[in-house]
Amino acid sequence: MSWLTRNLSELVTLQRGHDLPESHRAADGQIPVVGSSGITGVHDVARYPGPGVAIGRSGASIGVATYVKEPYWPLNTCLFVTDFKGNDPRWVYWMLKGIDFVGFNSGSAQPSLNRNYLAGIPVYVPPRDVQAAIAEVLGALDDKIAANERLSGAVQDLLQERFALLRLDGFTGDGSFLTVSDLFDVNPRTSQKLAGQAPYLGMKDLPDSSMTVGSWSTREAKSGARFINGDVLLARITPCLENGKAGYVDFLENTEVGVGSTEFIVFRARSPLLSAVPFFLTKSERFRDFAIKHMQGTSGRQRLAAADVADYRLAKVDDESLNRFGELSLSLLKRVKTAVSESRALARTRDELLPLLMNGKITVKDAEAVVSDAV
Repeated sequence: MSWLTRNLSELVTLQRGHDLPESHRAADGQIPVVGSSGITGVHDVARYPGPGVAIGRSGASIGVATYVKEPYWPLNTCLFVTDFKGNDPRWVYWMLKGIDFVGFNSGSAQPSLNRNYLAGIPVYVPPRDVQAAIAEVLGALDDKIAANERLSGAVQDLLQERFALLRLDGFTGDGSFLTVSDLFDVNPRTSQKLAGQAPYLGMKDLPDSSMTVGSWSTREAKSGARFINGDVLLARITPCLENGKAGYVDFLENTEVGVGSTEFIVFRARSPLLSAVPFFLTKSERFRDFAIKHMQGTSGRQRLAAADVADYRLAKVDDESLNRFGELSLSLLKRVKTAVSESRALARTRDELLPLLMNGKITVKDAEAVVSDAV
């Protein structure tokens, strides 16, 4: 059976997601809730049977595709597939992921997808067995990326626990103490003069949950925060501070200087062993409470001052304990850096293979050879 060209409406039935229902219709378990940009949480209210595929239908998340193996609940910020019409659900996910939906939005002031506008999108469709093979090849890359993400998450959780045991952020107001500025330079001056293009980290690139930075760009080295490897960046403006945006910098070349948003506070440890400490400090409940309470400015534009952070009081911890934590964190973060770098390479390979496989320009066998080398 050969490949055929079909309209999207002939391959799947798309339906708009729903607000959470008032009545409880899920009998058991925690059901993943899918929004415009992916799984946003879980609930025990309602469910559709899995597997499922959803795509974001509005704003910056237009066309963002999510695949869910188990029963799930699609919110009204997405469109979801209610009938795969005999096609492989995993292939449908990759097919939708490969379509640029931006040109099919409603054209309104707030761009959004209407399923009726999407019906006539032409799709090159392989036989069902080839669909499954394509999904298997691309899924192998995603599985390896997911394994690396789990490793990174496990390292971060372990180090967060070890940081808590230090009780560095346990100052009670009695006795002697240290301040942040005793251990770290806050918004330090970087002596290197920058000219031309430099690595740039915008606010959207600063993670709100993971420790390491996953994406960045380049731009002219003009105004903005300056940072080097080993620095920790903290968003100081609302709502980014409240959302926990902070990141550990390890993606630059050895002598490179990066440029970032003017809304970053930069921490630079006096000792390399302590370079990761400010990140875990920013996740501490006591520090977060202090930072949020010390924001100043008009509603919606409140900011945390670097001077307030520099004066923040810490408990005195013996050097041996701090150094042990530092040695452990640096050792584990080297493994994380390797995993993150591998994931970036795997993602590039996946994104290069996706259009080639979907258009039949490369065979599954050839793609499998590329994937076997990559993983």
